[in-house]
Amino acid sequence: MNSALYIGATGLKALSTGMQVVSNNIANSSTIGYKQQNILFSDIMSTTQAGMGGWWDNQEDSKVALGQTGHGVQVDTIRTIFTQGSFESSNTVTDLALNGKGYFQVVDDETGDLFYTRAGDFITDDEGYLRNPQGYSVSGYRYDDQGNLSGAVEPIQISAFDVLTARASSQIDWQFNLGFDTDNCVSEANPYFSLQQSYDATTTPPISATGASYEMPITLYDAEGNPVEVTAYFDRAPSDPNETIIEFVLASSTVVDQMKDAIEEANREDPANPQSLPEGAGLLMSGTLHFNSDGTLKSMSAFTPTEEGNKDLTTWTTAALADGVPQFTLDGQSVGVNFGITASGWENAPANAAEVGADDSLLPGMGDSAVVSNRATTAYAGNSYQTRATQNGYASGRLTSYDITTEGDIVGYYSNGQSLNLWEIPVCRFTAEDNLYREGNNLFSATEDCGQMEMGRAGTENYGTIHAYNIESSNVDLTTEMVNMIITQRGFQSNSKAITTADAMLQKAMEIKRS
Repeated sequence: MNSALYIGATGLKALSTGMQVVSNNIANSSTIGYKQQNILFSDIMSTTQAGMGGWWDNQEDSKVALGQTGHGVQVDTIRTIFTQGSFESSNTVTDLALNGKGYFQVVDDETGDLFYTRAGDFITDDEGYLRNPQGYSVSGYRYDDQGNLSGAVEPIQISAFDVLTARASSQIDWQFNLGFDTDNCVSEANPYFSLQQSYDATTTPPISATGASYEMPITLYDAEGNPVEVTAYFDRAPSDPNETIIEFVLASSTVVDQMKDAIEEANREDPANPQSLPEGAGLLMSGTLHFNSDGTLKSMSAFTPTEEGNKDLTTWTTAALADGVPQFTLDGQSVGVNFGITASGWENAPANAAEVGADDSLLPGMGDSAVVSNRATTAYAGNSYQTRATQNGYASGRLTSYDITTEGDIVGYYSNGQSLNLWEIPVCRFTAEDNLYREGNNLFSATEDCGQMEMGRAGTENYGTIHAYNIESSNVDLTTEMVNMIITQRGFQSNSKAITTADAMLQKAMEIKRS
């Protein structure tokens, strides 16, 4: 009878722990990022009653003791169920939910202790640091100006006053369809430089509307972020029946205006020696585009002046090539022009443009090294139009907003229309996440039994994706917990009944002894 009392007591103790687990799950059914717990029980070692039989051994290695009695129940383990919780949308970009495996890493800045959480209710403090409600900073990798990630994690800081410094243009990607077939600008001596020869910066426009068959401007930026307008002028040039040659000129009206201002200032300071604007002011590049009979690009040539403002073709030499495209100089910055063709170098380059004359065979070519992209400039008959115009410069701008991608990149948007990756929020995972230690406040800490911690990019391999404007809800199923609560309560009542019954039996036995 005493054993029966003890066994009933173990049942009460174990089931009270079970009720604690159930009630904790129910209490945290609305806790963000909370992971449900599950309790499992095991029996306590049994003993064999003497004189109640031997061993049953009709199968090899299968022996069952007869006449064993149990000693009750105990808590075997309390496990965490790491299933996915549902998402709740919010209007805060720094509310982050993980879909799949992984945790955010947060750091106690005072102690340096690391914690892990699925609760992504983060906010920025007065210094722009991204923190959880306990004030722990969120870890991330910083992007540098070239878009490369730093090698070590650090607290994520997003300054509302971040300024993106100006960037000088260094590349133009410019593709057209040049569908005209009329040679409007003619020069008998230099037919492949007729646009360059007719250019006159002292007139407006510098090339007459009837001089170029097609023109298109683009805005570039200097090192201070000031806009610089550059215009491309195109016209037909003499060609044989098997190809089409189109000449072009690049010129900047902004450079002309700057030179005018400088000349006016110089004339005010020294009126005795007046200066005048050279006709070639603003000229940047002159060259030719060579097309097959079907209108596809096959080669090009390009020349740039060695003296600013000089139209004399003897001072124009073959343009330098960088990354396979010809370069011109704008405010001391080298700018590449990509019409959709690249090459490793020029072939048969003359000493200067004046040597070409009227012989197109003296134009430099790209030869077999030419590589034509699938977005190259064309010369299909019909309308002329621009198909692509991009450049990599911009003025300075202030951070206006930011967003967070599913890969964890924090992308900043600036007042100058540019966007830039600022940070990457990594995702952490463990070899044995079941051994994470609950610290409270929706936080876990790693124990030695968790194994190796790996930090990776969200959405790759076995790392979950990150979703802004969302938080992960608790994965507790209230229906299941209510059933577990009823089962636990019934078991507790039954064990208490077993104790009272055993106690009554003991009392009856004592009465028999006394009688």
